[in-house]
Amino acid sequence: MTLGEYAVHYSSFEGLSNVTPYCTVFGDLKEAEENAREQVARRPDLRCTIYDHQGLVGAPLRDIRGSEFKGDSDISPRLRRWGGLILFFGGLVLVVIDWSVDFRLTWPGTVGGRMLIPGLILLLTDVVFVVNARLARRRATGGETL
Repeated sequence: MTLGEYAVHYSSFEGLSNVTPYCTVFGDLKEAEENAREQVARRPDLRCTIYDHQGLVGAPLRDIRGSEFKGDSDISPRLRRWGGLILFFGGLVLVVIDWSVDFRLTWPGTVGGRMLIPGLILLLTDVVFVVNARLARRRATGGETL
């Protein structure tokens, strides 16, 4: 690709007669974005990633996903939320139990303390994703951002 060209990389795309296009190159970013949105509208299980002339060297410029796209390594929001709640509040209950007996048992505090951190990380990650999605929706509808 040359300077000023943009490639749309397709994930989970099945073309005609099992020929799967790897990517399509466009002359400008607007045209690439329009094509990506059109493809995602046709196929909700598709993800289109837009790269500049450097290709896969740098970070993608845009990532447009269909509503039914399932990534390979993504943790589902449901697992993040429920796992975070169970780990965080379960760990908190164990620490409170150990604290109520002046830390004589030690094992509830030890196990609970180790459950709190991953639970908190999962919950904070979920909050960041939810806030980011709301901001993206607000930008897409033309509303003001924070």
